[in-house]
Amino acid sequence: MRKIVAVLVLSSLSLLAFDNEKIYKECSMCHGKNGDKTALNSSPQLSSLSEEELTVKLKRILDGTSEISKKYLSLHKMKLKSVSEDDVAGFASHIHNLK
Repeated sequence: MRKIVAVLVLSSLSLLAFDNEKIYKECSMCHGKNGDKTALNSSPQLSSLSEEELTVKLKRILDGTSEISKKYLSLHKMKLKSVSEDDVAGFASHIHNLK
């Protein structure tokens, strides 16, 4: 019985896991499949940023303190609405490792 419960718990956790690829697919429309596009002719290529820089930028977008214009800030916040603070580092790592 304990094994069944453990399997069910682990299975449900995997369903709740954050899907980096699914979220980045939204970003890739402007930033490119590998983060190599300059979105709207104003943002740096994500592929040129370190994992630490990406983490800081994502956190600033989520908390509303990003230096990007308000118009684009609201767009980014909308696309990143499913990214929790706990997911930010993993998502930054995913973007950093795109090739």
